[in-house]
Amino acid sequence: MLNIEAVEHDGIFFDHDIVHCVEATVSRRLDKAKHDGEKLHKAIKRWTGTDGRLAKGWFVTLHAPTPEQTKELRGIDPRIKALSFAQFKSRLFDSLAYLQRRREAPFGSARNPEDPHGPLERYVPVDILPSSASSSGDLEVLHVDDLAERLLSGQRYALVGDYGAGKSMTFRQLFFQLADAHKQNRTLRYPVHLNLRDHWGQKTPRVALTHHAEEIGFDRPESLVAAWRSGYIHVLLDGFDEIAAPGWSSDVRLLRETRMRAMELVRRFFKETPRKAAVAVAGRRHFFDNEAELRDALFDDRSRLIFEVAEFNEAQIREYLGRKNWFTLPAWLPARPLLIGHLAAQRKLEEISDSTLDLAPAAGWNALLDIISSRESDIEAGIDVGSVRATLERLASVARCKPSGLGPLTYSEITEGFALIRGQEPSDDQRTILHRLPGLAVDADAQQGTRYFIDADLAAAAQARDVSEFILTPVLTGDSVASRWNVSLTQLGVDVVAIQCKDNITEKLVGAAAITAVRADLDVLAADIVRASLALGCGLDNSTVNIDGVHVPSLELFEGQPDLSSISFSNCIFESLEISGEVDPRLLPSFDGCYIDVLFGRAGASDLPAQRFAANCTFGDFPDSLERNASVVASDLPIGVKVVIVLLRKLYMQRGRGRAESALLRGMPQSERGLVPAALAILQKEKLATQVKINSRPVWLPDRASQKRVHGFVTAPRGSDDSLYGEAAALQ
Repeated sequence: MLNIEAVEHDGIFFDHDIVHCVEATVSRRLDKAKHDGEKLHKAIKRWTGTDGRLAKGWFVTLHAPTPEQTKELRGIDPRIKALSFAQFKSRLFDSLAYLQRRREAPFGSARNPEDPHGPLERYVPVDILPSSASSSGDLEVLHVDDLAERLLSGQRYALVGDYGAGKSMTFRQLFFQLADAHKQNRTLRYPVHLNLRDHWGQKTPRVALTHHAEEIGFDRPESLVAAWRSGYIHVLLDGFDEIAAPGWSSDVRLLRETRMRAMELVRRFFKETPRKAAVAVAGRRHFFDNEAELRDALFDDRSRLIFEVAEFNEAQIREYLGRKNWFTLPAWLPARPLLIGHLAAQRKLEEISDSTLDLAPAAGWNALLDIISSRESDIEAGIDVGSVRATLERLASVARCKPSGLGPLTYSEITEGFALIRGQEPSDDQRTILHRLPGLAVDADAQQGTRYFIDADLAAAAQARDVSEFILTPVLTGDSVASRWNVSLTQLGVDVVAIQCKDNITEKLVGAAAITAVRADLDVLAADIVRASLALGCGLDNSTVNIDGVHVPSLELFEGQPDLSSISFSNCIFESLEISGEVDPRLLPSFDGCYIDVLFGRAGASDLPAQRFAANCTFGDFPDSLERNASVVASDLPIGVKVVIVLLRKLYMQRGRGRAESALLRGMPQSERGLVPAALAILQKEKLATQVKINSRPVWLPDRASQKRVHGFVTAPRGSDDSLYGEAAALQ
């Protein structure tokens, strides 16, 4: 309410060239229209010509104004417009038109696995967990309805998860629920959903919103910006990991600075969006080194909440597959909806279940590549299973050159990959098959015909082939794709390399391959070879190999490992390094000027052999330090429960696919180590952990579908009503 020259007005708003004078009422009486009309007439006269502006009057009613009110106002001043509140809102910003346009556009990576151009599937609710390090104190399992209510109340948060876990489908569902709330007049605010991959290099919300409106065909971008500045928009930002991928650097500080710069648009949305409106952002869990970096890069306030998308549990997989036949899935196959949906669409779940149920992860993924390739082989077109798989593996190596490691792959890259394998350009029939290669999906920018790998583990398994073939035949071609690789293989990829090489490997062969790679400046390939030698339990024939400036996802050094003392890593970045058991320091590689983000198996830097780790190495975190588990050890919980909680933390709440059995003992008091075998037996009986053999060493894998159960037990063991408590408490 404004008082101007002793006259109260409901609102006076200054636009670029127009002054808007507003009177609002719920009354449908004629005398009310006459009274407010006179006020508007005087206000229009008062403001017309001020700073060269025109003036306009608005008589706004809760429902449509009566014909009598409209006629009366027109007679008082034709510059007065009578309209309902809904009509008035649409003049400022046509929310319904925007919502319809946005509904028709893509939502991040959410797509129909059976038909990329078809309608998206019905949303299957996933479990949402507070971040393990969240300071909110709110530890209950949430669902999309809870996240929507938090947005409606103006909360701001990040949603993280693995690739294909359902983040984009969840954000799409949030958009629909917020849109429905707006249409039902529960709120004046409405959602705006941006795919951040479309906003590369943009720094300001104004530019991003304008570009977004143009992309979806909404013809009033300036009104979208105005509505955001007025606090009428809840902002949903999907894909912070797709704005930019950091260029490699041997300096971790520069890596983090690059990520920080790339997130400027996100931070400004959090900072500049009016307080009562919500902002939420989603992206991959491990895009940042740790949660502290995520908070600094994304948020204007480090106390913002972070939630994690849990993988599907068995009941959710059943619902997701719907009327499709249900099969027991292997433990190694992650319950990620994008991957499961793709395999279900290929009708491959039954074969996968029957033939790979008891395999270790690397063997399972290696077999999966044959299974999914067999469906697309076509004798008439001249493409056998081996050619389909070889083409897929070649494309995986090309995708490894991309920032995401998954794509995008252009159609020319796909046909060139096939031609390289077959020695000739594809025929028309073969081109048809290349359009539907297994494991690849249509990229969001479908006009360009690009494809991407549907799952990071699937890509990693396929990326193993070029490495294993080089180890067995260390000969370089003129234009090696390895020269463009950005990051060393994931541990899964390394394990698949070992499976593909194990029957024909010798130390001389591995050593020759590593030396050839280093001499050709293919340090990433050399790192792959050294890591594969560990998985094979095979040394490098004392070959001197210096690997410089490589980004390595993980490296595990273990008791009884082959001699790697002739290997040195200089200026490398390790996401994680594990030293399990009592490793002979004389067998370790040397590390000089390296950054190791997480080091498992040792209590701190002083616990490392100084002759192998130079003083200029830096470290991020030591999860197995005694201090890390001190709160559990010091609690009054039964000793068996303490042991089970520590084991579950190591398996479920730390990076990596699994933990070596010897590594599970680290950070645990000597008095409790004797209970570990019995505790692991309980976890295996409860289907919370599975033991596999990797290079003859026992490794324990978590069942990610049980993440919700584990989260409840670890955070509140006594109040969880879980049978696990009684079993663990009985351990003596």
